[in-house]
Amino acid sequence: SQFNCENSGRCIPTRYKCDGEDDCGDNSDEQNCSITGCSESQYTCNNGRCIFSRYECDGDNDCGDWSDERHCQCSAAQFKCENSGRCIPRDYKCDGDDDCGDNSDEPNCDSCTDSQFLCDNGICITGSYECDSDNDCGDWSDEKHCQCSSSQFKCETNGRCIRASYECDGDNDCGDNSDEQNCSSSSSTK
Repeated sequence: SQFNCENSGRCIPTRYKCDGEDDCGDNSDEQNCSITGCSESQYTCNNGRCIFSRYECDGDNDCGDWSDERHCQCSAAQFKCENSGRCIPRDYKCDGDDDCGDNSDEPNCDSCTDSQFLCDNGICITGSYECDSDNDCGDWSDEKHCQCSSSQFKCETNGRCIRASYECDGDNDCGDNSDEQNCSSSSSTK
């Protein structure tokens, strides 16, 4: 006897239905399962899903809620992500990429690589992001010490460089209104 997969039209053996494995590729073989508990060879996820025990602590989100990874011990060569509990290679910490998905591998970095910029909040970002007028650090520290060109205006609080034509245009382009101060009413375009 066969089970007809919902979206793919594929047929699989009925014994594969409700076995904790997405055999259809669309998870339709794992829907509407009246499983009262997982078998001994399966791990029970916090969301009630059953997965094969061998998938527990493998670094992948097999449960869909990371419950198969949260309680796992990381090796000395790994870093444990805060929200997911996932173990990632230690050299991924402070590399400027959000490898954990919750950015917990980026804050509190004592130093960055030569090609990175250390933000005031402890996050390392790619060095080329410094002075690009974007808030890549989340605290504007990657923009504070930058020189603006002669065709730009430097915002006071965040140090961001904006077009000089934005100064005194009636819009708060800097976010701290510094581009709208020291403007005479006749020079305002709005």
